[in-house]
Amino acid sequence: MLGIFGKTFNLVKTALKIRSHKHTLLASNIANVDTPGYRRKDIPFEKIMQSYLSQEGLLKTTHPKHFKGFRKDINELIKTYEKETLGTPNNVNLEEELVQLTENQLLYEATLKALSKELERLKEAITEGGR
Repeated sequence: MLGIFGKTFNLVKTALKIRSHKHTLLASNIANVDTPGYRRKDIPFEKIMQSYLSQEGLLKTTHPKHFKGFRKDINELIKTYEKETLGTPNNVNLEEELVQLTENQLLYEATLKALSKELERLKEAITEGGR
């Protein structure tokens, strides 16, 4: 049972949580740009969301605040890249990480706007339904 929020709300909420986790990983990559031997990390947002949409579910819930409807821990989905980047002490390309961080931030904000619209729609349904 989805309750009053429905599938869209849960989808948007999940997307925000994954985007937030991705932001943390990208920020860590940037912070470690000069750390010898550090390997960049990322999370496959599109793959996770595709799984969520197909109802297969990649993440499992081990705590009430975790993602609902998934079967794997999100940390199991983090990909560590091994390929070296020329001219750096590790495989982090600062420019690439900054571009990805900016893109992720913009997509997070767009997703947040979608959540706001969904809550506004729910508020309107409640308000108008009482008349």
